Amino acid sequence: MSGLALSIRDLHKTYAGAEHPVFDGFSLEVEAGSLCAVMGVSGVGKTTLLNCIAGLDRWEGGSINAGGQEVPMGRPEASALFRRAHVGLAFQQPHLLPEFTVEENLLMPLRIAGGPEPGGHAWVEELLETVGLGGLGGRLPSTLSGGQAARAGLARALVRRPGLWLLDEPTGNLDPETALEVFEFLLKLHRELRPTTLLVTHNPALAERCGRIVRLGA
Repeated sequence: MSGLALSIRDLHKTYAGAEHPVFDGFSLEVEAGSLCAVMGVSGVGKTTLLNCIAGLDRWEGGSINAGGQEVPMGRPEASALFRRAHVGLAFQQPHLLPEFTVEENLLMPLRIAGGPEPGGHAWVEELLETVGLGGLGGRLPSTLSGGQAARAGLARALVRRPGLWLLDEPTGNLDPETALEVFEFLLKLHRELRPTTLLVTHNPALAERCGRIVRLGA
């Protein structure tokens, strides 16, 4: 895995019916393999920014480039292929599939991409060990604590070794002690795998431990 340099140039984005644009000429350069916290008040566009980078949302002007490749916009199939190849997403809710085990949840992105690669099971076991879930791969998500489920979600977002790791408040629904515990595992994953990481957070203490803070709406 290697992180992808991210370049956003003159981004313009407005939602239909909105009085003001979300982005009006927004630009951002993020170094490959870096960890960048994204902060700002609610509604300023933090999640929208991640969605645009992942090709999940449209914009009216400007460009988003990841590792020298333009992020597709307005072409669902091309956007899906871009995400499959380059993007790992994790959210406030880990959205683990309840009927599958933890290991099966982590294997799912590999299967969707065409079947588990050789060594896929060993890679999933390694990821689970890295986030402190070794030996829990056979359990169902309903048996996990909130912190354990959040860690499983982080690991699943890295199982395809993406160059971009986009995290939308992955500790936002956890108590402060558990949030810190999950964040420590997040830092460990980032150090070991070095994806280019954008972390949306409202927690200034966690943001200050990232290499860089981008404040939207400032």
